Amino acid sequence: MSTITKRGNSYRATVSLYKKGEYKRETKTFSNRKDAELWTLEMELEKGRGKNIAERSTLFPDFYRNWVHTVKKTDVREATFINYKRTLVIVDDLFDGIQLKHLDDLVMQKKIDQYAETHSKKTVKEHVLKIRGSLKYAYARGLISNDFGHLLKSKGQEQPKRNITLSITKLKKLRQYCLSHTEDEFNVLVALALETGARRGELLGIKKEDIFE
Repeated sequence: MSTITKRGNSYRATVSLYKKGEYKRETKTFSNRKDAELWTLEMELEKGRGKNIAERSTLFPDFYRNWVHTVKKTDVREATFINYKRTLVIVDDLFDGIQLKHLDDLVMQKKIDQYAETHSKKTVKEHVLKIRGSLKYAYARGLISNDFGHLLKSKGQEQPKRNITLSITKLKKLRQYCLSHTEDEFNVLVALALETGARRGELLGIKKEDIFE
């Protein structure tokens, strides 16, 4: 059920929702009655399609956190899961206080572009891919009205190539230094990379108990 109430020069639209055994209300104010009627019609149609409108007030960072820890944790490798948690830190910062119902491609792109001003395009792309995945899941659950993730663009700073080949002498010095200073976790990872040729993602998935002399 929905109602429209005139309040001064504006119109307040209200839609009744059912959430976890209780009735809730979703309200929105418009400058004219036509827009208010259109919004209530859209909400009623969404309800009729089984969309989870009541949960759309969930903050996006809270939704992403729950998605990562309940869906992706058992769906990806440990190293990949760590990367999802890294994106969570970015989501917490960029989308603090923003509810799912207030998200669209313009809102998200603006926030992502702010982050891209001080980060490489590669880093931005990695985060955007994970955000797209969460939006696709949110759409499937009826938490957002459309899946706009594919509209998000990955901008960022183009970093110069920094691949510098070490000479055999320098490589031996680096290896010896890392093996002599294993109290620093980074040195251990570098030593493992030198000895095994493991990639960054594989190294990040290694736990302390996996390493022995």
